[in-house]
Amino acid sequence: MTANTLDGKEVYKDEKIYMPFPGRLGRGKEMGRGPYEKSGLLRETSLAPLARVHEHFEITYPFADVKTGDVTQRELTSDELKVTVKLWYLPFGEFDGYEVTWFEEEKKLDLKTEWVWR
Repeated sequence: MTANTLDGKEVYKDEKIYMPFPGRLGRGKEMGRGPYEKSGLLRETSLAPLARVHEHFEITYPFADVKTGDVTQRELTSDELKVTVKLWYLPFGEFDGYEVTWFEEEKKLDLKTEWVWR
């Protein structure tokens, strides 16, 4: 998930990974292909079929400290953000040309209005 100002400056980027964790003796980023490469699952973070997951992201709006006289105040530099959410399937665990985009949506987030992603 990324959040950009309307002029294209990236102000937030985060990701969540859902997969059986890991790989080769609990080291490295590769997922082991068989029992000879695994020492057991260390942590289960995969998605069950048809399961709904609600994630929570806290995005800080961009601000600047403005000094007027002896007082310094924080003012928003932008109160509108363009938020992009992408859900990828990575069959081999990394972006190597075989990734598939399952879901992608972009919405405008305005601080002045109530906003809920549905």
